[in-house]
Amino acid sequence: MIVQAKQLPDFNELLLTLKSQFSNYAVYTSNSIPQKSIIVRKSATVGAQITLRGNEIIVDACCPNIFISGLLGLISTIFPPYHHFEMKMTGFLKKRYSGLIH
Repeated sequence: MIVQAKQLPDFNELLLTLKSQFSNYAVYTSNSIPQKSIIVRKSATVGAQITLRGNEIIVDACCPNIFISGLLGLISTIFPPYHHFEMKMTGFLKKRYSGLIH
């Protein structure tokens, strides 16, 4: 999902906001290439990857465990827990940063 933000937060500000809002989840940076991302991990198999790009906040469902991710592959994106968690993150970011979902 893509959230169009009127004003993008600073990467560190977004990280702190997510840590505060989702304190019961693991929230950490991922030094992915070409851009850093934030991972919000609900469990070993359900998470969301958040990336700032241009004037967009990109939210993708992900499996935070690399081994399990390799096993699940593309199937993970069609399971309801992944989609629901991605929507939860997108909904929060939309409200927080007054963007529109495309």
